Amino acid sequence: MSTPLRQAQDEVGAVWGEIGGHPVVRHYGDSRAEYQVVRTAAGVADRLDRARIRLWGKDPVRMVQGLITNDLAGAPPERGVYAALLTPKGRTLAELRAFRRGSEVLLDLPREAFSGTTEHLRKFVPPMFAHWADVSDETGSLGVYGPRSLETLHAVLGDIAALGEDGRHDATREDQPLLVVGTRDAGGEDGYDLFAAVSVLPGLWDALLAAGAKPVGFDALEVLRIEIGRPRYGAELTEETIPTEAWESTGLMSRGISFTKGCYTGQEVIIRIAHRGHVNRHLRGLLLGDAPAPTERTPLLHPHTARQVGWTTSAVFSPLLQQTVALGYVRREVTPGSLVQVGNANAMVVELPFARP
Repeated sequence: MSTPLRQAQDEVGAVWGEIGGHPVVRHYGDSRAEYQVVRTAAGVADRLDRARIRLWGKDPVRMVQGLITNDLAGAPPERGVYAALLTPKGRTLAELRAFRRGSEVLLDLPREAFSGTTEHLRKFVPPMFAHWADVSDETGSLGVYGPRSLETLHAVLGDIAALGEDGRHDATREDQPLLVVGTRDAGGEDGYDLFAAVSVLPGLWDALLAAGAKPVGFDALEVLRIEIGRPRYGAELTEETIPTEAWESTGLMSRGISFTKGCYTGQEVIIRIAHRGHVNRHLRGLLLGDAPAPTERTPLLHPHTARQVGWTTSAVFSPLLQQTVALGYVRREVTPGSLVQVGNANAMVVELPFARP
């Protein structure tokens, strides 16, 4: 499948794979080196692993407001919102970012969440109030991540201000609107996602490389995501999970949920859990030493009783910790510092994000 940057990416050694039924660059020949680029300088990634949906019409903000866990209508103009899209029973259909762009709304979400999200919009967004469309092939996204990311953007876009997570800045490129959004998903490093028409991407890509950024693939970004303990839809967040199970233990509750906005689908479950004061399981980190990375949904067993107390979600070798690490759900009585059995190995349960050595 052709993508706007495919030729340029192939010329620098892109190795392709698939995420959510869509082609993505897994790496450019050395994912370890790409990881180090983000930790020490600036990397640029074509975010083909994410989809974008545009809503417009009579009242798209009100329609989105009634479906997500955060307060889009009340967000200040200089910020987007991170949120979850839920079933009526509080299960997770998507984790996404929503941005008001004039009278329209742009949603940015993982490819794995696209099908469930569009089905939900079809069911709950009346055309008389808003229309929506998949604009993933019209609006692209490049990520610039690492301690030199802002310096790189200054060379390409001029003197824009540093942005915290979900902070936004509206710019232009080739006379087209360019949305710049702050993120910390790449290992907690400074980062920026750039949303623009796909016709703008080739020139923007070339300019970022000329400014010193190096291409980075999805595999390196996954390692960075896991090290910072960020849940991703399709791995830690699925229709089996309630978002608070992942967010409560990873510091994302205040970022993803508003407890002061009006009603939204699935709110009753979220409020009930908040009043109860806890969830029954938490997303935790697992330290596995030199054991091989376990596959997704490997059972976590109590080391003495062999009773199942959880399961794994994502696992990688961590350059930061120089060992195999994993994310997984464990029952709340399994506290950080406990040991669990993972296959033939033992793992220590730790809080997220993984502590820097």
